[in-house]
Amino acid sequence: MKEIYSWVPWFRKLAKKIETGGEKYLIKRARQVKWGSNSSLLDYGDENIDPFSFFYFLAQKNTVNQRKPVYSSVNEVFAISNGPPRTGWGDASTIPKPAPRIPALFHDGENFDPASLWELFRQAVDDKPDVKAKTFREALDIPKVGVAKLTQCLFLINPDCFIPVDHHSKLVIDRSGQYSDDQLEKEVNRLFNIIESKNGFAKYEEELENAKQTFPGCRFYEIVYAYRLLLGLSKEPDGFEPNYYQIGTKANGKEGEDYWSDFEENNWVYLGGPGGKRPFRVKDPKPGDIILVRTGAYQGRAIGIVEKNDYADKGYYEDGKIHVLWINKAKEQRLDRSLGINLIAFSGARADGVCQIFRDAEGYKPTFEFIDNLTEHSTEEGAASSLINQKQKTDTVKHPLNQILYGPPGTGKTWNTVNHAWAIIERKPVDDYQKDDKAREGIKERFDELKKAGQIEMVTFHQNYTYEDFIEGIRPVLSEKTEDGEQGDKGDIKYELSEGILKRIANQAEGDSENKYVLIIDEINRGNIAKIFGELITLIEDSKRLGEEDEATATLPYSKESFGVPNNLYIIGTMNTADRSIALLDTALRRRFDFVEMMPDPKHSSINTDIKGVNCQELLEKINECIRFLHDRDHQIGHTYFLNVTDMDSLVETFKNRIIPLLQEYFYDNWEKIDLVLNKNGFIVEDKASKNLDKNIRDFVDTDRKIYRLESDNGIWENPDSYKVIYQPPEQSSPKEQEDQNG
Repeated sequence: MKEIYSWVPWFRKLAKKIETGGEKYLIKRARQVKWGSNSSLLDYGDENIDPFSFFYFLAQKNTVNQRKPVYSSVNEVFAISNGPPRTGWGDASTIPKPAPRIPALFHDGENFDPASLWELFRQAVDDKPDVKAKTFREALDIPKVGVAKLTQCLFLINPDCFIPVDHHSKLVIDRSGQYSDDQLEKEVNRLFNIIESKNGFAKYEEELENAKQTFPGCRFYEIVYAYRLLLGLSKEPDGFEPNYYQIGTKANGKEGEDYWSDFEENNWVYLGGPGGKRPFRVKDPKPGDIILVRTGAYQGRAIGIVEKNDYADKGYYEDGKIHVLWINKAKEQRLDRSLGINLIAFSGARADGVCQIFRDAEGYKPTFEFIDNLTEHSTEEGAASSLINQKQKTDTVKHPLNQILYGPPGTGKTWNTVNHAWAIIERKPVDDYQKDDKAREGIKERFDELKKAGQIEMVTFHQNYTYEDFIEGIRPVLSEKTEDGEQGDKGDIKYELSEGILKRIANQAEGDSENKYVLIIDEINRGNIAKIFGELITLIEDSKRLGEEDEATATLPYSKESFGVPNNLYIIGTMNTADRSIALLDTALRRRFDFVEMMPDPKHSSINTDIKGVNCQELLEKINECIRFLHDRDHQIGHTYFLNVTDMDSLVETFKNRIIPLLQEYFYDNWEKIDLVLNKNGFIVEDKASKNLDKNIRDFVDTDRKIYRLESDNGIWENPDSYKVIYQPPEQSSPKEQEDQNG
């Protein structure tokens, strides 16, 4: 286990060398490193090679193949004596892995002064760092720098003293272990916003202190990995229910020999001997179980969580270890042995025995509280609390204030906004009605009523949609009739303030706080988010809604009115991933919305399975499998394309007029790939240059060029075998091939 932290001393030595050497030293050495094909760090001139950009660029080498040569080169260029860290995924899993698409530089490449970054670097690199709030703020204010990026780099520079606040670690957010993934993502975004605020460094320091209190005595790099493991275990389908074991640091070894220093340094525990006639249950601990470490009957040493057990397969052997991640190394914990437990070197730890003794020690209480929150039923009190929490979850259905339904075309995103909007307003769980076709009619009828009443509004974003359309703006209007009924001059135009759809429904929702309101934004990704929302993008956040503790308002530029978004207004967007990848979505929007993926459902009950022997469910599944391999999963074909296919005529029409044009769009008229998707079933025909072409034209024709067209013979389109061959095993030939073979 020690090897998973091999990067820590290496990064520390590298940071110390850069601090000692200074700006010119870093520039010279950075230019000597063999970075490989991507060298964007060096693209903007020497003055732009600052320590933060350097470390972030180094961490972006986040595959084994990238890391190994680059880290070796850095090790050589900077002459780091302890050698590069191990770069296998398991060995380097605690290194932050910034996405390659995020700009590595801590600036925009223009008019940049790295002085503030160097100042922050020198404050952070010390063994006892003294980071100033002003310096931290100045770094965050630099373009291309955000909370995740900055804190990841601080963690790389000094992993003993900082933690990353990012979407991977999700640190110190969910101490209860009760958040769903979507809620946890939202809480991370909320923390981002607080840290980005004027006094954000104080919040970051608070989170650092919270982490230290939850994991006493542990280094931050240990906390990062342990927290990630614990939180991951709590999300397992069967829940997190650890067994507890205790081990003494003398561990049945030689008289007076204490193994604690070896245990602590190498992240493991073990027995010094086989236990004689009384074999120990060393095979029992499994990943996720808890090990309580003590010396004698009165001194607690540590609490660890099992990651791997060497003894599991073959029992005790001399070199075996139980590998652990330390989650509590609080010093000098005096244990109360009043229960009179007869301890042996290694054994299970009963809840009313050793576990209780550890629970009562002041330094171990935060860890047990944390574990109890994750398990929900580790104690009787926890069990009662769990039942209460479960009842509250059942009684109160919570829907995200902002969510986006995203997926390929034809997966029912717009159709499902009806269910989601209805479920929000009626305070019902949406999952119960997602596929209930019988309930759909009543839901749609109620949806229409709510829309008519103004509780639901719908709008579609497009490239020309603006702030003036969405919030408010000045609009030209033709002059109205005069008092005597005469129409004014047709050229008479006046300008009036016009309310956009968001302002209208927000004002209505604010005045009717007892009811919920829903704004549906179809094709939300096709609009220019910055242009449409403007400064109001912040106001839709959960914590910034009217009525919340951190509520926020803005003065509108046209009306000069104060405007806020009430907490009873829900926003549902839809996004076609084939039109625009989710990876390219506006970052400000991404951070403020929950995302609900909607993928094709080839087993949908309304898809016909027998049209003259053609199984449309298998047909759709196979087509999408090919698309995933030839293109990507965002460009699949939705199940709604097949919902109205009831006979051969409608199947032919769907393929000719909907499926084939969609494939043309997906593959940019690459007919060879389209033909592969169709398993060369004969729908695509290759044309060759006609010998009857005029000689003047034929001289300019590339005879090797492949020209494709759709087969015009209706017979092959109406042949069931043409569709079956798409999903049949490869050894079965297509109708066209069979026809050729038969002469």
